[in-house]
Amino acid sequence: MTDLTTSPPDAPRTHARRFVDRIDALLRDNGAARRALATGLRPWNGEPQGGMHPYVATWLPDGLHPQRERAYYTVAALMTTTRRAGIGTGISIGDALARASRTVSATTTESSLRRLTTYTTAGPYTHLRGAVRLTDAGGALLDWERLLRELDSWYFTGRRTCTQWQQDYYRTTQPRPTNTTNDSE
Repeated sequence: MTDLTTSPPDAPRTHARRFVDRIDALLRDNGAARRALATGLRPWNGEPQGGMHPYVATWLPDGLHPQRERAYYTVAALMTTTRRAGIGTGISIGDALARASRTVSATTTESSLRRLTTYTTAGPYTHLRGAVRLTDAGGALLDWERLLRELDSWYFTGRRTCTQWQQDYYRTTQPRPTNTTNDSE
C-alpha cells in the first residue's frame, strides 16, 4: 500500500482557497499562464506537463505525494476550460451536473455522473474534463476550492465523495417528497 501521508490529507480550506484564487487571477491576467495550464488537459502520463510547474509548483504543500499533487494540477488545468468562476459557491460537481441538467440533457449529465462516481483509487480524473464541460455548458458554477479538497483527499475519502456527489445530484434533480400525512392524528 502506498503511504501518501501519515494521516488523511489536511488541505485546509484556506490553502485550497488561496491556490484557487491564485490560479483564477492568473487565468484572468496572463494568457501565457492560461496556455501553459491548459496543457494539463492532455492525457496524464504519470507526471504533470512541464509548462504547468511555474504556475502550480510554488503553491503545492511541502512533501505532497504525487498522487495528491495531481489534484492541484488537474484543478488548475480544468479552470482554463470554463467561462465562469465558481469560487466559494459550495457547489459540488454532482450538484453542478444536476443544475446543468436543466439546460443540457439530463441523460447526458446523469451518465457523466455515473462515470465520475465509479470509484477507483486512481480517482475520477479521466472523466472530469467532460463533466466540467457539461457544467459550463449548462451555466452551473462549480466550486473549484471544494473540488480541489475532494480530489486531494480522494485516496482517503473517495468512496464517500462518490456517494456525496450522487446524493447532491439527486437531491437537486428530484423534488423532496412532501409529508402528506396529518401529523396531528
